[in-house]
Amino acid sequence: MDEAGEATEVTTTSSEADEWDARYKESERVWSGEPNGALVDEMTGARPGRALDVGCGEGADALWLARQGWAVTALDISRIALDRARVHADTEDVDITWALSGLLDAELPAGGFDLVSAQYPALRRTADRAAERALISAVAPGGTLLVVHHDIRDAAAAREHGFDPDDWVTPGDVAALLDDSWLTDVNEVRERSISGGAGAHHTHDVILRAHRLLPHRSHHTNQPRDQRPSLVEPRNLRFTNTSDAFEQPEQVQSGVKNDSEGVGVPEPGHR
Repeated sequence: MDEAGEATEVTTTSSEADEWDARYKESERVWSGEPNGALVDEMTGARPGRALDVGCGEGADALWLARQGWAVTALDISRIALDRARVHADTEDVDITWALSGLLDAELPAGGFDLVSAQYPALRRTADRAAERALISAVAPGGTLLVVHHDIRDAAAAREHGFDPDDWVTPGDVAALLDDSWLTDVNEVRERSISGGAGAHHTHDVILRAHRLLPHRSHHTNQPRDQRPSLVEPRNLRFTNTSDAFEQPEQVQSGVKNDSEGVGVPEPGHR
């Protein structure tokens, strides 16, 4: 809420999507083409179900998840990024639905996904915590929430380059909203090693992995802290499909990544 008690709604304008399309046009590939390391580390071996990839970029994470057997819904506001992602996926027999949309505009069903993955998402921080709540709400009972961001170690230097870390949602912001229906498995800063891509200059990530407990469980159970949760069966969603993607909203909210200089909105290390 703002000071007047009104809910804050942040919607990405078409100009923001145009800016991302323009950036993707500058090179044939912006990201590394490899799945993000934290996703691979945290989700290898998990029983597949229905996954949401928030800000999917050129599709490397979505494709990796689909290869593991997940039914993936991949969101991004850049049509060019999604077109590239589809080209990569068309050569394989995988289950991916590409959606030209941001997180809030997608109108995700509550509890619709067994995994919600947000790898370096560009989600604006608002007074009503809309983005954080949307991520949390989308996870099914028994499902997993994985949020990863770069560890900005010199915020002052970032601000000098026009990027204020305080403007963007972090894994810590999401963790702060998890209630006793959740168990946090991982919440740490971890050194990263990547082969290339626009975010290769970042050396550490902040990683949050948590799972929503089934109704009959509580966080006082003796489940080992690092045990991968058993995921529930996929659910039917309320999206409207076209031949290639969901029905496109007229305006979409930010859910994509950022530039190689560490300014602007947060960026991923792989795509």
